[in-house]
Amino acid sequence: SFSRLQEMSGLKEKAGDRFVALDSPFNHCEQGKIVIPRMRVEPSIDNEEQHIAEMAAFFRKQVESKKHLGMLVLFASGRAMQRFLDYVTDLRLMLLVQGDQPRYRLVELHRKRVANGERSVLVGLQSFAEGLDLKGDLLSQVHIHKIAFPPIDSPVVITEGEWLKSLNRYPFEVQSLPSASFNLIQQVGRLIRSHGCWGEVVIYDKRLLTKNYGKRLLDALPVFPIEQPEVPEGIVKKKEKTKSPRRRRR
Repeated sequence: SFSRLQEMSGLKEKAGDRFVALDSPFNHCEQGKIVIPRMRVEPSIDNEEQHIAEMAAFFRKQVESKKHLGMLVLFASGRAMQRFLDYVTDLRLMLLVQGDQPRYRLVELHRKRVANGERSVLVGLQSFAEGLDLKGDLLSQVHIHKIAFPPIDSPVVITEGEWLKSLNRYPFEVQSLPSASFNLIQQVGRLIRSHGCWGEVVIYDKRLLTKNYGKRLLDALPVFPIEQPEVPEGIVKKKEKTKSPRRRRR
């Protein structure tokens, strides 16, 4: 649907504008699949710790399978990304994390590692889902932390939401859901960049299958086969930072 684009660009008036949706040239059914692990909890703030722990356990299993050389992990917030990193400290050397170096340098290192037959994982926020063009073995598995709805405490989101309510419109339908759909399309779109691309998109959000809006989000994506594997039972606890003992003053 182009309704959100029309709304944001001011093209709502019927002035003979035409919008065309073109089919993708790629065979997504043959080239890839969407994996939605059977997470025990939804990725809410209250469940964030357990959700990240389950995500880290599943991610670790994927790394241990050695099936993919190039991987990308996308997070909806910096807080969640840091919590995830706390669970995978032993894998830190293979992770190229947003903020460690400029993005172009991280991508450069990623390309070199994969070219040398080494496993490499880019880790970042939504900006890493935009303009990143890695084909073939450079990126064959994308991990998505959760559906990226706009932040509810954003002044812009709050103001627009109040304006929509004054017009008797539902902000979730007009504002939040279209934004989340756009973000998800961008994230999933990192995988298949050419006819030679292949792989999986792992989305750690059960709401895609349990909520009414989940089907609408999936319907907006390219048509991939969907798998629902179990999450490993043994969840590794994150390593707590040890505090050095304080010396008593005499």
